[in-house]
Amino acid sequence: MKYITTLILIAAVIPVFGQTFFEAGVKFAYGPTFMYNKNLLDEGTYDHVLTSGLAIGGKLGVTFAGHHGVTVDYMSAKSNQDFDLRGGGTHEYTWKHNDVLLMYRFSGNGAFVEIGPKFSFMSDVTSRYLTTPEADVTPNFVENYKSVVFGFGSYLIGTDVLTIQAGVRLHWALDDMISEEGQNAGDAGYPVHPSVSLSFPTYEKTKDTAGQFMVELNYAFGRFAKASCSQRWRLILFE
Repeated sequence: MKYITTLILIAAVIPVFGQTFFEAGVKFAYGPTFMYNKNLLDEGTYDHVLTSGLAIGGKLGVTFAGHHGVTVDYMSAKSNQDFDLRGGGTHEYTWKHNDVLLMYRFSGNGAFVEIGPKFSFMSDVTSRYLTTPEADVTPNFVENYKSVVFGFGSYLIGTDVLTIQAGVRLHWALDDMISEEGQNAGDAGYPVHPSVSLSFPTYEKTKDTAGQFMVELNYAFGRFAKASCSQRWRLILFE
């Protein structure tokens, strides 16, 4: 509810900043995804392998005062993490999630930076340990978690109405990916396979992290402005 309230407040003060532009867009992201766990990094039995994931989605955004913008993004994502095991073999994870992002963007001179929260909703998680068949391990992972996202990029090509931009987004989860059931599975808990004899003196969260290249196609469909000082603010659609 507090995030909805924030959006309402932003909409209420937008006219103060003068002419305001609205846009919609589609975007695609690809790059490394990482199931970060400090215990596993320090111990070494589970060696993180560089793996990648992808996401596709869309956005609605508003830009005001020339440089400031707020966007709401929806992304359907698929992330992966492979572990090389010290004794040989691999343990592979794939998790699918739907993400909602509320981003503040500052742009100028053809470049932009952005920051905001991300809310991820897990749909399913699969695991393949050594040569065993792929297994559904979704109950061992939480249904949703929060992250913070920082991004930067630049304008590539386009017109006043249609533009293509590219950039990089860095994602860092604030919450644990592992559910209570997963924490109690085996001596170490997930993401360690329950059959592996591995334990740690303290529990460390497992966090969904990523650093991905992003391309977005934006269409500015209207502006919020006055035709004259005596008229009310209204949405003027571009033709």
